[in-house]
Amino acid sequence: MTVLIAGGGIGGLCLAHGLRRAGVPFAVYERSLHSGAEEQGYRISLKGAGEQALRACLPPDLFALAQATALRPATVMIFMNPDLTPKSAKPIPDLREGFGVHRRTLREILLTALPGVHFGKTCTGYDADDRQVRAGFADGSSAVGDLLVGADGTNSVIRRKLLPDSAIDELGWAAYGRTPMTPDLLAQTPEELVDSFNRVIAPDGSAIAIATCRSREPIAAAVARIAPYAELTDVGEYFSWTATIPGRRPAKMDPRELHEMVLHTVRGWHPGVRRIVEAADVEATFPVAITSARPVEPWAEPRVTLLGDAIHTMSPGRGEGANVALRDAELLTDVLSSGRPWAQAKSDYERQMLEYAFGAVAASRESPFAPFARPAG
Repeated sequence: MTVLIAGGGIGGLCLAHGLRRAGVPFAVYERSLHSGAEEQGYRISLKGAGEQALRACLPPDLFALAQATALRPATVMIFMNPDLTPKSAKPIPDLREGFGVHRRTLREILLTALPGVHFGKTCTGYDADDRQVRAGFADGSSAVGDLLVGADGTNSVIRRKLLPDSAIDELGWAAYGRTPMTPDLLAQTPEELVDSFNRVIAPDGSAIAIATCRSREPIAAAVARIAPYAELTDVGEYFSWTATIPGRRPAKMDPRELHEMVLHTVRGWHPGVRRIVEAADVEATFPVAITSARPVEPWAEPRVTLLGDAIHTMSPGRGEGANVALRDAELLTDVLSSGRPWAQAKSDYERQMLEYAFGAVAASRESPFAPFARPAG
């Protein structure tokens, strides 16, 4: 069996590693032109399921590299007013499972020593019959395999053809930003905003969450110690922030205009918040729609399946999206390498995945960190 994976994001690449370890032939087709990821955010919180999936699918040295370059953990969860007066706060216990990672670093680790990745391949659709599936790409080329996995994100063209009645709600939008962490800035930043899982909320509903992103071990040192053949970007230390602003997402806005909008939103807030936004890398500011998929019924197409945001995009409120995508990759690897008839194995994957994934989607809507959450209509 040959598996075609449309999408070289975290879930698709984890699946590719799992299939490689299991001896299942595969090929990955990624729309970006090179290994640099399109920005979707700056950090990911891996929980137990995400960590387990990486451990199961990655070669041991690359998993060790992911652990070594992980982010220092937050020590407190705190909700605050714009003047940083706490609404509620509680310590975060030392967790035995999970760790935070730089999104870019994790993707570069997943691309390390992985053959069969084809860049510049935007999937435009597929045709399937009883014997095979053919994926078509925007450059006019195509690829033939036994199973097509749509890992092509929230706007998946594969899902649109496979499940034309599927629906996705837009719950709101957020501005993502990145601020280099200089010694002076860190010294002037209130302790409530450092190494915390925080959210600052204004009466009008606008809010910002600021994450401290510092690796446990310098990236270059971890590479030299664990996997000298890997090529990872030294991303440095930074604050990542996510601002949510009530109202409709602007149809078109460049990074400078978006940064100005966030600055205007926090203009009367605590100086510690304003200082981080003012010092941001302006060109690294970008908007993201906050989406939530509605549940779907199992499908009958035997040659096509879905993974990650392509089927169960969810609000980032609980930090579950990447973890569920990684769980998908581990489960799909397991069933396809189980020795059972692959059509039966695929059906088993979809049954389990739809149950746990849409449970996570529902929970993400209810999280206090889910901006503008509302029930599906």
